Amino acid sequence: MPETMHSVHRLILALAVAAPMAALAQSPRLPSDVTNLVPQDVRDRGALRVGSQQTFPPVEFREPGKTEVTGASADLLAEIAARLGLKLEYTQSEYAALISGVEADRFDVASGGISDTEEREQKLDFVNYMVSGGSILVLSNNPDTLNNIDDFCGKAIATMLGSRVLMGAVEAASERCTKAGKQPIRAEQLPSAPDARMQVDLKRVDGYIGDYPALAYMSTQFPGKYKIVGGNYMLTTYITSWGFGKNKPGLRDAVQKATESMLKDGTYKKILDKWNLGGGALPAITVNLPASKRK
Repeated sequence: MPETMHSVHRLILALAVAAPMAALAQSPRLPSDVTNLVPQDVRDRGALRVGSQQTFPPVEFREPGKTEVTGASADLLAEIAARLGLKLEYTQSEYAALISGVEADRFDVASGGISDTEEREQKLDFVNYMVSGGSILVLSNNPDTLNNIDDFCGKAIATMLGSRVLMGAVEAASERCTKAGKQPIRAEQLPSAPDARMQVDLKRVDGYIGDYPALAYMSTQFPGKYKIVGGNYMLTTYITSWGFGKNKPGLRDAVQKATESMLKDGTYKKILDKWNLGGGALPAITVNLPASKRK
């Protein structure tokens, strides 16, 4: 082989080696005392199995006609996995089946907008990564005066199956309605956000209660069609989290430490800002600290 060809060959080889090294440099690997917290079966697999409903923009979703999962949580998890030397494998799951999916070892992480609650902590451990809240979406041409949940006495709302925090708030409001001599609130729980929104579109319910960022995103996708009651009214405040099996505390701790490293170097806030969720950034990445335990 001529010397010039040898030189080209060496250059190609050097670029081939440098390319993956440059990619890895973008996501600094964590020290071994952190990566070794990842359970051996996960390390052997080389991937984190993530259960996600994939219908929850801008937190975790798939754009129409595409297969890859995107959103704020997806970006955070991709960076976490890279820092732990892992890849991501997504499994689509309905919201109500996320906890049971982790318990049955169908996936390692319950994601897609699940919130940490004291009740859920009896089954899973949670790494908390964002403050969020429940709001109510209605049609813009709805003629009723609707500023908060108490204005829905005698009306119907939709929410997703498994949303116990939201349903608890609705049940409390419905009880206030009956005590005031008004009709209770009728609640319909549905498998996914699109199902709930469709009920609003068909006027089978008066409002859809969901996560504020998701509702705000939804409004931008259909300009002029929807509005959030009270402007930015929050029915509840909760802590959006990732759920882990009680039998894998090492994985929980590794993810917490990886996310904390992202908070310290600015990557965490940069990702949230990309999705207009910077206002939900936490000052520290905590474990099992739901809204009910926060001051």
